[in-house]
Amino acid sequence: MLLMLCLTSVLAASAQEDFRPQVNEALKRGEKRIVIAPGTYRLAPLTGGGGELWNLSGLKDVEIIAEGVTLVGTKLMRAISLHRCSGVTLQGLTVDYDPLPFTQGEVIAAAEDASSIDIKIHAGYPRRPYSRVDVIDAKTRYRKKGMPFLWGTKAEMVGEDVVRVRLAGIGKAARPGDLASLSTGQEAGAPHAISVDSCERITFRNVTVHSAPGMGILEADGEGGSSFVHCKIVPGPKPPGAAEERLLSTSWDAFQSKTIRKGPLVEHCEIFHAGDDSWSVQSSDHLVLKNEGGVVVLASRDEFTEGVQLGDRLRTSVSSPEYRIASRKVVPRKEAALSEEVLAKLAGAEAWSAWKVSPKCIVVTLDRAADLKSGDSVYSPDRMGNGFVFRHNHVHSPGRILLKAGGLMEGNVLDTPHALIACPELPGTAAVGIEDMVIKGNTIRNGGWFCAAPWSSQAGVISITATLDNSKLRAEPVYKHVCIEGNTVEGGAGPSIVISSTDGATIRNNQIVSPQQDAPPDTGASYGIPKDAVIWIHESKDVTVEGNVIENAGSFAAGQQVQIQK
Repeated sequence: MLLMLCLTSVLAASAQEDFRPQVNEALKRGEKRIVIAPGTYRLAPLTGGGGELWNLSGLKDVEIIAEGVTLVGTKLMRAISLHRCSGVTLQGLTVDYDPLPFTQGEVIAAAEDASSIDIKIHAGYPRRPYSRVDVIDAKTRYRKKGMPFLWGTKAEMVGEDVVRVRLAGIGKAARPGDLASLSTGQEAGAPHAISVDSCERITFRNVTVHSAPGMGILEADGEGGSSFVHCKIVPGPKPPGAAEERLLSTSWDAFQSKTIRKGPLVEHCEIFHAGDDSWSVQSSDHLVLKNEGGVVVLASRDEFTEGVQLGDRLRTSVSSPEYRIASRKVVPRKEAALSEEVLAKLAGAEAWSAWKVSPKCIVVTLDRAADLKSGDSVYSPDRMGNGFVFRHNHVHSPGRILLKAGGLMEGNVLDTPHALIACPELPGTAAVGIEDMVIKGNTIRNGGWFCAAPWSSQAGVISITATLDNSKLRAEPVYKHVCIEGNTVEGGAGPSIVISSTDGATIRNNQIVSPQQDAPPDTGASYGIPKDAVIWIHESKDVTVEGNVIENAGSFAAGQQVQIQK
């Protein structure tokens, strides 16, 4: 027997069985609590299925218990999709892939002109030339300190178990004896292991992701308000025939929440060795394409999400009046009756420019007349993930914690992260407003060791900034009511705290231990952020800085460790 319904017992299940048909039958019967028997289940796509291995759609108030269950995807595609579900609990499941969506090995040679490196693949790992490369210190088995961006690499097999990776200068970053991971193996459908799409009140408890072709968990659209408790996104066990432990968990971000109404609770979770950001709460603006007769045509900058919904509020800034959407429909761009001028701007828009938006148009009427014209930007505080709680988690992963909403970061341990970042990452003319952000009681060790990025404003171990298009920080407030209190920042490279574009900030009782001991990177240089500061604040008002303790500042620190500039 594969399933226990209510109080019946669980019998042993063969590792070759497929639990999906039985789960579907139980759901059709209206069962609300389903227990999958422990075991390892190797699952391929179902005949006639969609872009995922296991699809859960339209469920309401259902509990799925999968303690001791490992779902091993045999095709590199999305493992689980929850679509338009409400009140669903998933407990105890582990997700992994075979074959793995990444490989790894040791750098054995570098070209004399540094244009390529050769990587001998570890025994037991896929002999595939995946091209997304990360260089790993052989002693720490963690991203190599100061590793530059390795974008645009090309890879090919040059022997039975040797991959050659080409990129100008890569031989200066990766030397023989270093380790490397190579990732982003994807075969079909979406690459993310688990997708929570247009849902509300979802609970994941003791869910583990060991690998993913893309992100580990992606939560997008819907009402949100979900909980992820005692979950893990960590490398899995050594594959058969391997002597080396895995260097990687997910190929991309470990966990991302985006364009939801209420942000998630993420508590007592572990995130280790992800290929990109560790956790982020994401949002986007909408470009006004037309406002005629009270009908406003919008297009989101994020083409993969549903955008604003009926009843959502719209603003042009954190302090502006707001409008509410009274009606809404979605049409293709060609049916939105846009002017030739607007269509030309859209057609010629370059990546990351103000006019580069989704081809899907959202036609809305607002609750009152709006002084909006084509080219203006608006955002919705109801599609940002505001109210998130990220608490008591342990992160040992080289990517960022990235915040684009207001909420609470409390009591976390971030071990050797890129940084704890708040930044809209939008064109300088895009509308954005982030309110009520609390970063409290966290311990951050050895941040800021990733590559130098002079073009980025994200220069602090804790960094809250917003930029214009001309290498300036925004003077108009983007953030409102920010509290950074009681945190411990240990070591790291560059400034410990960087703040800009904020109205109402409190930086209080933080312990900054041994800052500026290492040569700081040039990150922030384009925006005039001094790399020798410990605390730096600019283009902000109503700021309180008190009770902070700076201990054992290194020789790279400026004489004025705390710098507040207008």
